[in-house]
Amino acid sequence: MAIAATLLFGSLARADHVQGSDTDLLMINLEDDRRNVSVGHLSLFIYPWRQLEDEARSGELFTCHLVQEAKPLVDPDGYLPRLQRAFQFRSSYEDDIELASDLGWYLVRFGEQLNSTLLAKRALWCVRTVLIARSAERRVPVFSPQQLAQATSSQPARDLLNGRHHRRDADIVRKTLREFLEKETMSASYLKHADKKQFIAKFDATSNKVALQTLKQEADSQASYM
Repeated sequence: MAIAATLLFGSLARADHVQGSDTDLLMINLEDDRRNVSVGHLSLFIYPWRQLEDEARSGELFTCHLVQEAKPLVDPDGYLPRLQRAFQFRSSYEDDIELASDLGWYLVRFGEQLNSTLLAKRALWCVRTVLIARSAERRVPVFSPQQLAQATSSQPARDLLNGRHHRRDADIVRKTLREFLEKETMSASYLKHADKKQFIAKFDATSNKVALQTLKQEADSQASYM
């Protein structure tokens, strides 16, 4: 594996971290290997340079996060500036909003089957993705939960964002997420009554990676009790 650069991003790069915040590192790989490793509060992402460059040109939100906020820890050949020059905003981020909304409605409908920590984490991801996508459409992308909470007029969003470091009752999380989705997204009405098979079929059809990963974590958790 040929690592060309290591970048710090997320709350530590923004300097708005708190006790218990994750350390998010991205390592740029000149080969095609891609990995994601999480150990405790360390999240390590290994991405091929060619993929990052392609995703920058297509305006991916993850790459947008990097070009806006990442700090180089090791980058002798200037890969971060090259990524920043390559980045182009999309005209619309509706696809990202739809992916987040689909998972959000799954959590509303079936979130009681997840452990409370995973439910809260995924609910927060849904809200943040919708708000980040909208800020990217305005060409002023915001990623900090604090700034998103300040910028949004949605009280349910503020409740979830400001309460992200506190344990919350699962029913309250699902109720608050439902209020956010109903008021702030154009979710397909059938999702409010869809069964699990319909959700899974849509997650597969749209390659909803976070949703599919959530289903796997749910299955793994249930298997551990058997």
